[in-house]
Amino acid sequence: MKYLRNKKAAIEMSMGTIIILVLGVSMLILGMILIRNIMCSGLQITKDISAGVKNEIKNLFGADKVGVKCMGEGAQEINLATGGERKVVCIIKVEEPRNYKITATKVESLKGETTENVNKWALTKEWIGDVSPGSDTEADFLILDIPSDAQTTTLRITIQITPSEGASKTTTSTIKVIPTGFIRGTIC
Repeated sequence: MKYLRNKKAAIEMSMGTIIILVLGVSMLILGMILIRNIMCSGLQITKDISAGVKNEIKNLFGADKVGVKCMGEGAQEINLATGGERKVVCIIKVEEPRNYKITATKVESLKGETTENVNKWALTKEWIGDVSPGSDTEADFLILDIPSDAQTTTLRITIQITPSEGASKTTTSTIKVIPTGFIRGTIC
């Protein structure tokens, strides 16, 4: 009789253990999903920041100013994340229709990756297009394919802006490349 009672207790304990394990694994999975959602929303915020940078460049013009303003020009602090294609843009606003050619004549690394490696990231270094009055035209003259394992790097980009009429202008932009991190890069 005592033997049967011990066997019943053993079965009850193993059922309780199984239930606890199932609940524990379920909680672990739900926790991982929650963390993934938080991390991915962080990535979305960086995309929104990039859109905000473009809007901020547009605001530099004011209501009636015309010309060309580029990311990282002047005192703007621009950060690009590693692990994918990133665009460096200029915003063009004109009073009369005009054709523009914008070229990244020099891309150099001030610290971090070597200049040779940074130049391998460049997919395009030039934009040519027509600009209509009354619109803010985005010229994505430099597209960088930044590897996910790139280290923190500060870039100086020399930009040649050549309108179809008038004198060309040279300006420089400073942009910082910041690693996204292994976990954040692999989760989303």
